[in-house]
Formats: sequence, structure tokens, C-alpha cells
Amino acid sequence: MVEYADFEFYIKNFHGSTIPEDDFSSAMLRAGIFIRYITFGRIDETNIPEEAKLAACAVADLMYKDDLSRDKAGREKKSENNDGYSVDFVTSADEKGRSIEARAYQSASQYLAHTGLLYRGIR
Repeated sequence: MVEYADFEFYIKNFHGSTIPEDDFSSAMLRAGIFIRYITFGRIDETNIPEEAKLAACAVADLMYKDDLSRDKAGREKKSENNDGYSVDFVTSADEKGRSIEARAYQSASQYLAHTGLLYRGIR
């Protein structure tokens, strides 16, 4: 599986600051799998368009932040109180009712909308 962008592109072109360099490869791999899925494998891995690189960075950021907000059991924390130790968890989606996949698709589509890569039909 190809990584759509490297850490240098993430910092210089996407202006990302969320993902540390040590965790970037893993986050980009997951984002790359998602981008490949929503574009139906149409991206030529030898000539990756800048829009796909930017979309992968956006999805990697989102997925990394989502991973940080979860506990060891994979449940997303909604709030936490340290004084009496109370933790509230999100039931299944964000406050607007969207799953991580829906939020990732929305993030990626901002960059890929006019490229034809999201087209579901046959050419």
C-alpha cells in the first residue's frame, strides 16, 4: 500500500501540526487505505495528484485525533472529570451524529470533489 504523502509534504504543504513524525507513517497508511477505498483505486501510485495528497493528510489528521480521543477499549471520551473520576463516552458518533467514516469522507471530498476520483459510475 502506498503512502499518499510523506511527513515533509504534511508539514510544508498541508501545514499539519497534529501528528508527530513517529506516528505519521501509521496514520498515513490508514488514511491511504481510506482514500484508495473512496476513489475506487483510481489513483496512479506513480503520479499522485496533489489533491489526493492533501486529502490523505486531512484524513490522517482526523483519524489521528479520533484515536487520541479514545480509551483502551476503543470508546471515544466525551468528557472526563478528574476530581471524582467520572468519564462520559460518546455512544456511536460525533455531536452531529456522524461516524468517523462520514467525517473522513467529508474531509477528503473537500480536496477530491472536482477531480472525478469520487465518481461512482463507470467511465
